[in-house]
Amino acid sequence: MKTKDSSLVQVKTGSSSNTQEKGEASLLMHKVFRWFSQNPTAVRHSIFTLIGIVVVVVVILFVYAAARHNHSDKLHEALEKYELIKILPRGEARQAQMKEFGLSLKDICEQTISTVESAAACLSGGNALLEAREFTAAAKLFGKAASAYSSQPMISIAQFMQAQAYESNREFDKALALYKGLEKNFTLAKKPEMATFHQARMLYYLGRYDEAEEKFAKLSRENEGKEFAAPSRNYISLLNAERAAKSTTPQNENLKK
Repeated sequence: MKTKDSSLVQVKTGSSSNTQEKGEASLLMHKVFRWFSQNPTAVRHSIFTLIGIVVVVVVILFVYAAARHNHSDKLHEALEKYELIKILPRGEARQAQMKEFGLSLKDICEQTISTVESAAACLSGGNALLEAREFTAAAKLFGKAASAYSSQPMISIAQFMQAQAYESNREFDKALALYKGLEKNFTLAKKPEMATFHQARMLYYLGRYDEAEEKFAKLSRENEGKEFAAPSRNYISLLNAERAAKSTTPQNENLKK
């Protein structure tokens, strides 16, 4: 009997709590409807505000999509023009068109609507300006391409080309810094020895013969029969000749005296 009584008490308690919850919900809904009926102006303002926010968001998305599409079209048109220029025979006419083309990509390169396409524009523009012998401008575009790309292989390519532009402009210290960084990260070609070889070349041009010889000797020793072994030995011969020439110069000046 006690068990039955306790069960009946629990049922009654549960029913009363459910009834109380329904009553509270009904009261809350009544208050809400009453507030809406008493504040029609505030309701209208809220609805108009919400509609305005939705419209602004839709317009922004539409403008962004249109701008991105336009950005993509400009890049594709530019790349088609680049292919036509590359057909031309090498000479002053081609060089002039490469310069014009490279500079024309600057605006597309600097846009941030689509970073991948902007990076591609920077890389193509840099290649064109490098051929046009506009080395400073080329280095800037390659640097922007390296910043815009997200994949390490493409970053490595852009940095390598930037180093090439610095080297062509005889800014060997800047090229050396980039080649040093690429020694570990040049993953696309899987040839870190390529970065080491160019790093040694920059040391040679900077007159740091001992450091250059150390790297050339390592490449020659560890890559026998491979791509950079013979060129490394050639550079060792060159720097030894440079040393010999510098050591004989003071002797010749003493003889003249």
